[in-house]
Amino acid sequence: MENKAHALAAGLFLLLLGIALAACVFWFQGDHTARTHYTVVARSGVPGLNLKAPVKLRGVEVGWVDSIGFDPDDPRQILVGITVDATAPVSATTHAQLGLQGVTGLSFVSLEEADAQAALTRAPAGARIALKPTLLDRLAESGPLLLAGFAETAGRLNALLSDDNRAQLQRTLAKLEQTATDTSRLMAALQPSAQQLPTVLKDADTTAQRASAALREIETLAVDGRALAADLRARTGVLDRMDAAAQQVQTTSRHLELALVGDTPQRTRPLVSDLSAASRSIERAAHDLGEQPQSLLFGRGARPPGPGERGFEERLKAAAP
Repeated sequence: MENKAHALAAGLFLLLLGIALAACVFWFQGDHTARTHYTVVARSGVPGLNLKAPVKLRGVEVGWVDSIGFDPDDPRQILVGITVDATAPVSATTHAQLGLQGVTGLSFVSLEEADAQAALTRAPAGARIALKPTLLDRLAESGPLLLAGFAETAGRLNALLSDDNRAQLQRTLAKLEQTATDTSRLMAALQPSAQQLPTVLKDADTTAQRASAALREIETLAVDGRALAADLRARTGVLDRMDAAAQQVQTTSRHLELALVGDTPQRTRPLVSDLSAASRSIERAAHDLGEQPQSLLFGRGARPPGPGERGFEERLKAAAP
């Protein structure tokens, strides 16, 4: 009986020990982290995405994919169920994209924030997150358009590089080469002139200084000319007054001569004649100065030839219209 009791005790001990070990294993292998479920809605395909594929939030793994299937309400949509750590900052503006895991071809779900600077508003449990196409997806969708554009560009290049256009291009290149050669020759010919350019500029500067001095002299001469004209006008006024005085003297002498010619003694008549001659001389001088006032400064000019004198006919021809 004692042997049976010992055997029963040993069996119970082993059973309890196995249960304890199993409980420990289950405890250490179990996941006690709080999780939240979301649904990723994909309008396009999800190639390479499998169950238990990781879910990453800005590069940090926060969960996994637990279901993939079509939307029963809209079969064109694919619903991907994900389980995410409840502490992960999934906001209402978070969107999903598919990323590649190295070179295996397998995909994972990458959660990204639309605006990382905005205030964080957590998405409610079970919320739907839109799956946006990646750059490769957009390139794949626009691939036919790109191929059509490349084909059109190739056709235009073929038309541009026709035989006639290539011949015209060769002629244009030949002309450009000739132009470059002519330009080189022209530059070589202009090089001596360019070397003399500083001297020419210096001479031009000197000429400009001389021209400025000449302009100042001309301005001075203009001022002197205005002063000379004013002086001549003053002298002309004096000459007019002299002319009037001479006429008055001549008139007086004539009256005196007429008054004395009958009863003047013989010795006073020469005096009267001299007075008359002097008055006529003064009148002629005043008349000449009135016609040529510049004779006071530059001397009396030559009188024009009269009838019968040399040069009179040429004078008439020059004066004729």
